[in-house]
Amino acid sequence: MKNIKLTSDKDIDLVKYLSDNNIAKNKTKTYVKLGLIYINDKRIKKLPYLIHKNDKIEIKKENVTSNLDILYEDKNYLIINKEAGLLTISTDKKDSKYEDTLYRRVREYLNSKKEMCFIVNRIDKETSGIVIFVKNDKLKEQLQSNWNNLVKDRGYIAIVEGIITKSGRVDNYLYEDKMTFSHSTKVGGKRAITNYQPIKRNDKYTMLDIHIETGRKNQIRVHMMEMNHPILGDKKYKCKSNPLKRLALHHYKISFVDPLSNNILTIEKKVPKEFYDLFS
Repeated sequence: MKNIKLTSDKDIDLVKYLSDNNIAKNKTKTYVKLGLIYINDKRIKKLPYLIHKNDKIEIKKENVTSNLDILYEDKNYLIINKEAGLLTISTDKKDSKYEDTLYRRVREYLNSKKEMCFIVNRIDKETSGIVIFVKNDKLKEQLQSNWNNLVKDRGYIAIVEGIITKSGRVDNYLYEDKMTFSHSTKVGGKRAITNYQPIKRNDKYTMLDIHIETGRKNQIRVHMMEMNHPILGDKKYKCKSNPLKRLALHHYKISFVDPLSNNILTIEKKVPKEFYDLFS
């Protein structure tokens, strides 16, 4: 992944200049989104941008990896720790070309190595933690078509409002309304199972070790809200406290059977330090 260095010979729009130097317009827009383009050693944050004669343009392609917290990589898999606040993949086809998402960052990284990019699982924008990508379509289909049988463990750490003293299990059905708000229901919907165990608490909050048996949209968040213990920072599901300035939910562990080898692959990512700081 070599850097690209150029010197402008005239005043010209940046996108046009790079296009004239065999860098596609969409590529330039992506590089700007990822913070890879520097003019005279200053990072460019938005377009349009007018460059001047003798300006030094550098595309620091090695910085692609600095945008990724890679937990595991081999010839088939790339497994990433996603930061809180970053969308996993765009849901709007109009904006997907230019929106900064984990998928876009990973695709840019794998494209630079001439490898393919396919996403297997996703987590909410507000949640941090493990997201799995694979490098061929056949493996993606093998995983997604049989995911519930292949996945053996999905672990999350959440901090919720209030005091929980006993372990428990929520087993019900979820449906999503027209406002994309999920609810529990006794009939219809999709079955959702959440197991939880308190591991730390103080006079305000409880830290829970959560393991899900199903992966429904907003599942943990809905179940905690309906127990009257919403996750900290979860305004959507009625939490009023936000001491961490983020959703206090982290996907820290996943174990699944690799269909290529039949071996179990287990990936873990430490819980953010600020989670524990609330209990120190």
